[in-house]
Amino acid sequence: MKSILDPSFEYTPSIATDIQKTFARVWRELGEREEADVDLGADRDSLWLECNGDLVDAGSVKIVGVRMPGRVAEIVEFVCPRCDQRHESLRFR
Repeated sequence: MKSILDPSFEYTPSIATDIQKTFARVWRELGEREEADVDLGADRDSLWLECNGDLVDAGSVKIVGVRMPGRVAEIVEFVCPRCDQRHESLRFR
């Protein structure tokens, strides 16, 4: 969808808008976005590095401990591969 500030935006008065055509286009664009989205589960086994804000694969760190305070997430304590310090991060299941 184009922004009103985009110079190629063409204004269509509401009286001239075909609402069915508009919704068909919106649903088509939404479907295209969903197909193009990266797998949302890809970050599921990632850990956040407090020292620089990066995400790393959980398999690439030395895990020191895991706590499960809830049903949907774990708190993982690990040794950071960047700074060699211990960090904690949520890991969703």
